Formats: sequence, C-alpha cells, structure tokens
Amino acid sequence: MRILVIDDYLNVEMALRGILDGHTVAGVRDPAALPRMLAYEEPFDQAIVDLRYVQSAATGLTALATLRELSPGTKTIISTTDEEENRLLYLLAAFQFFEPRALLAKRADAFVTRAVVEAVGRGDPSPSPDADPFRRAAALRPPLLDQLVHNRTELGIWQELARFDKRLQIASAAHVHPRTLDAFTAAKGAAIDVVAAHFPRPVRGTELSADADAAVSGPAAAHGANLIRVIHFARTHEQFFADAEVAGLLEASWRSR
Repeated sequence: MRILVIDDYLNVEMALRGILDGHTVAGVRDPAALPRMLAYEEPFDQAIVDLRYVQSAATGLTALATLRELSPGTKTIISTTDEEENRLLYLLAAFQFFEPRALLAKRADAFVTRAVVEAVGRGDPSPSPDADPFRRAAALRPPLLDQLVHNRTELGIWQELARFDKRLQIASAAHVHPRTLDAFTAAKGAAIDVVAAHFPRPVRGTELSADADAAVSGPAAAHGANLIRVIHFARTHEQFFADAEVAGLLEASWRSR
C-alpha cells in the first residue's frame, strides 16, 4: 500500500516507515502543503493524519477536508496523543464530518499500529476500539457536537466565554440578552454532562481568574455554577471554538438542516 503520513514531526514518519516495512510511506509536515503534494504524487491508499500541528494554524480537519476533495479514495486514520486535553472536540468534528476509518494513539505499539493499518487496507474494522466512543457520539440524534454548538449565535457565545468572566460582559460581547446567556449555560451544562458520560476522562478546564467570583454575584447567582463550568469548558477548547475551519464545517452543517 501507499501510505501518506501527515504529521509535523519527521520522527513520526520515520518510525512509521520502520513499523510499516513492506509498504511505501511518504510524508508531509503541514496540511497546507497537501494540495501541491497530491497534484504530483500517485494516489495514496491511506493517510495517517495528525490532529494538531505546532507551527501551523491548520489542523487534521484541514487535512481531512483536502483529502476528501482531492483524493477521495484515500482511507484516513486519525493519529493523536492522549495527553492533548483539548483534542476532544476536534475528534468529534473529525468523526462527524469525515468518518475516518480508525483512531490510532501515538502511544500504540508497533504490533497494534501495523494491525490497524492493514485492517483498514483490507476494508476490515479496526482492531482498536479507540474510535468507538467518537462514532457513537456522532451517531447521536442530534450528534453530540451539535448539542454543544447548534448555530452561529451559540458559537459566538462560546468564543466570548473563553475571553470574559462576568455574566453581563459575556452577554454584551456575544450580543445576546443575559437571560439568553443563562439559558445557554444551563443547556450546555447538560451537554457537558453527556460528554462526560461518553468519555471516561472528561476534559479539565483551565483555572478562572479572580474575576470569576464577580460572575456569580448579584442577579446571576442562581446561574453561577453553570456559568463557571461552561467557562472552564470554553477555555479548554478555545482554539476549537475560534477555528475558521471548524466554523466552516459547522455552518455547512447548519445550512443542510
């Protein structure tokens, strides 16, 4: 098989060359370089796609979108590390919008890595269960990602929650009424519960500043716990909510309803 490794670390590609001895392995360091590479290379049977890139604004979602457009016959496998605590929503988006064939942890040993790649090559189910929770979340109705972000207004609220602590400040920046923000935080608190139920290691939020106390004082006191919890989630996933590629995928989904 011809296998493309899309990862910003050359040592990942070199390690996979050794593990996948007998197959042709090529690599590219940045999803932005994919169109040029695909224009000159023979088609690839598989692509092993890293989720996050240290020196690029592009993500695995960019790579998956490019492969779907320019090389639709290429089967995809997502590669990621368990230590990336902000990877969860990117993985939900990958499995909802692109349906990769497998999820391969970078910590996987050579035997598991080769078994996954060869099973995908044969068209068999992956022997690794890592992708199963994400497939189940994408199969929910509505999908779990849609429960978290249902429209453009909600996306804007998530973005402002990552920037501000105070209830009125967040509502003003998101151009919504404070009562709308209260309803949002209540609903998204419930969605975060669904996330926790589907994934064994819920994502930890970042610490709030001292201003967080002000967010739960006065008229917002009854909604303070939800607000703090949702702010934690917004800050953990700040890059996801601000990602232009994510916004484009979500907006296309909203238009198709």
